[in-house]
Amino acid sequence: MGRGVRCALGAVVAASVLLCGCAPVRIVGPVATAAPTPSTTPDTAAWRDSSELPDVVTFADGERLRSGAWLIGWNHTDLWGGDYTYVLSTGGKDDGLWEYTQNATGCDILLIQAHDVDATDDLGASDAALAEFSDVDAAALDGVVFESTASISGTPSRLQFRAVAAKREGASEHAQVHATRVLSAPGTELSMKVACPEGVDAIAAANVLLDELTVDIRRSGDPLDFEASAGVVPDESVWEDSAIVGTGGWTLTTPDDGGSWGYTSADGDCTADFQQTRLDDTERGTADDRAATDRLMAWYYGWTETDVSTDAGERTLGFGPPTNRILAARTVEAVDDSGMNGILAARAFRESGLGFLVDVWCTQRDPSDALEEILGNASVVPPGW
Repeated sequence: MGRGVRCALGAVVAASVLLCGCAPVRIVGPVATAAPTPSTTPDTAAWRDSSELPDVVTFADGERLRSGAWLIGWNHTDLWGGDYTYVLSTGGKDDGLWEYTQNATGCDILLIQAHDVDATDDLGASDAALAEFSDVDAAALDGVVFESTASISGTPSRLQFRAVAAKREGASEHAQVHATRVLSAPGTELSMKVACPEGVDAIAAANVLLDELTVDIRRSGDPLDFEASAGVVPDESVWEDSAIVGTGGWTLTTPDDGGSWGYTSADGDCTADFQQTRLDDTERGTADDRAATDRLMAWYYGWTETDVSTDAGERTLGFGPPTNRILAARTVEAVDDSGMNGILAARAFRESGLGFLVDVWCTQRDPSDALEEILGNASVVPPGW
């Protein structure tokens, strides 16, 4: 159950103290836990990671992005600034739709991404989708279609799109631009529409947009460590944890209050508190995501940052599917004065300003084992997945 609303830092401390009865005390020394093995991908001729993409990923190149091996989607993090006004976001785990207004031009922007697309040929599928998206007769498409490219996040590479400029009743010839790319191997479709007021060239507006908008293409097994994840985990990513209830071993006992919620194990021995939150300026101002994560955990438990950085261990979280354990995180153990044991796992992203935490406490059971059970059914997901 991904939550799109986050509470301000501060609310969850009281909740965690209530669960364990008192402020947690540090356990000295790193947490001794084995990092789960990231999900593996087939041994194919495809690129091992996004750094090996060609300068332009053409329609023929798309075949090498094999199904199940890649995470692909719009990355519109940089649109959350002064040059664009965010209008709408909707869509569930398998679909995404976002609308913006380009402030300088007044052009409206629509971004769409869809997964589980059934196609075998990138070029043919892209033209078919473009014809439907733009309401241009498919038989007449050859005379008006042109090609464009969008930057691929974190690389010098670009992804090839098919595009068409369209008229709008009472407006100029280039009042609208539609662009679409179908990647048939991973079953993904990306589409963009730019619609401008009279007197504004939508092609020029789209070129400005493509300086800010990028496409994420990463192999799903690529580790997202504390140094390499900038720009990959976008704003509005959320915890997705609905599978926890489906296991039958946990029950939602603390409903979402706007950014934090909690579960209790079936035997009543363990609790697990989730939080997703915005980082404050001190957390975003650290040297890297590892330091920001330590500072977030220190705040959560009321410890010093040195205490956390000295004692913390590392574990991975899922990104997208819970089995895709590629997201580096930090863990720290604690114990309260009644003898209850706890473990906190967290990850902060300075660039997008997001923080994710899960705090597990058990009376009898090893909380590290309970955390692993939780992480087998919960993950961080980007918008639209």
